[in-house]
Order: sequence, then structure tokens, then C-alpha cells
Amino acid sequence: MEFMNQNFESSKSESEYLKTTITEIKNHGEMVNGIDCLRADIDELHERHVDLQIRSMRENLVISGIPELSENEPSEQTEDTIKDFMKTEMKMDMKVDFQRAHRFGKKSQIKIDDRDSYTTRPIVYRFKNFKDRELVRSLARQLKGTKFGVNEQLPKEVNDRRKLLWPYYKEAKKKQGQKTHFKRDKLFINGEEIGPLLIVTWKQTIDNDMKQKAYDRENHPAEVLN
Repeated sequence: MEFMNQNFESSKSESEYLKTTITEIKNHGEMVNGIDCLRADIDELHERHVDLQIRSMRENLVISGIPELSENEPSEQTEDTIKDFMKTEMKMDMKVDFQRAHRFGKKSQIKIDDRDSYTTRPIVYRFKNFKDRELVRSLARQLKGTKFGVNEQLPKEVNDRRKLLWPYYKEAKKKQGQKTHFKRDKLFINGEEIGPLLIVTWKQTIDNDMKQKAYDRENHPAEVLN
């Protein structure tokens, strides 16, 4: 009888232990789910913040490479420098309105030749309307081959994401001659968005196509020429 009581007490203790363990596991699972939901909420808030930044920068352009004329260049001088630059370097014969312009970021040195260089910092300038901004951006082609550049102002997160996609942009545009452009942090090739998973498929397709062309050139040169 005593032996049976001992077994009963032992079974009862094990049952209580299992119940406690199951409860702890359940609580842990709920905590993990709660953390996952919290992370999802934080990610969503972060993306909303990035979206707001993009919207606030919509009328802005950043120009790089223009010499900084003084140590603490006032905004008025920067604005005059921009106006003169648009007229002389970008060949603009029309007037566009912008609200303000100022330097930002770290100073850098740009070489003119083996002996001379100049100091510069990027300039961000905000237009009064998006149409004028796009007009100036379209004329940035005048700067090709120079030390100057005109780009959209974008949040750091968007620029970092673009950097990851940049090698695929260059390969598609220069090597394959395909229509390629960025929209915010998205890469589009021939009108199709290329995301992380699609990049692998696209890359494999391009590689297979290049291998096939190389094989054709080696084994069927007459057909390739025709």
C-alpha cells in the first residue's frame, strides 16, 4: 500500500511538472509571437518613416563637384553659385524657381590636374515645384564626362538598397542593352521589377543566354554571322 502511495505521489508530481512545463512553453510561444508582431510593427513604422522622408525630399536635387568658394559659404552665395552653374555648365536659358540651397556633408578634394585641386561639398537645393526639378534633372546629361553630378535626394536607406542592386543595373544597361531604371529603391528591367529572388532567376537567364551565344559563335560561326 505504501509503495502504491509513493507511485501515486510520484505520478502526481510528474503530472504537475508537465503541466507547469507546458504552461511555460505556451507562455514562451506567446512571448515569441508577441516579439515577432512587435518587430513587424517596428518594420512597418520604419518603412512609413522612410516613405515620409522620400515625400519630403520630392522637390530636392543634390549637385556635387561645384567648388566651395569660402570656408563658411552663406546660403545666398550658394544660391548664386547654383544659378550661374545652371546657366554655364547645364546650358539652361530659362529661369526656374527654388526655395533655398545649402552645402552639407564632408568636404572633399577634386583634382583639376596633377598640381591643382579644389575643395567641394554637395549642395542640396529645393525647388518650388516638382516640374522644375524634373526639368533640371533632365538636363543633367549636359554634365556627362565632367566632375559634376546631379541626383535625386533620397534617404540613406534607399541609397543603401540601390547600392545592392547597382551591379545588376549596370550589367543589364551596359552589357545587355536593356531598358533599366530605378524607382525609389526598386530596380526595373524592361518594365519588370527585379527583386532579390527575381535577380537570381534573371542572372541565370542572362548567363545561359551568354553561354548559348558563345557556343553558337564557336560551333556555328557562319550562322551567327548571318
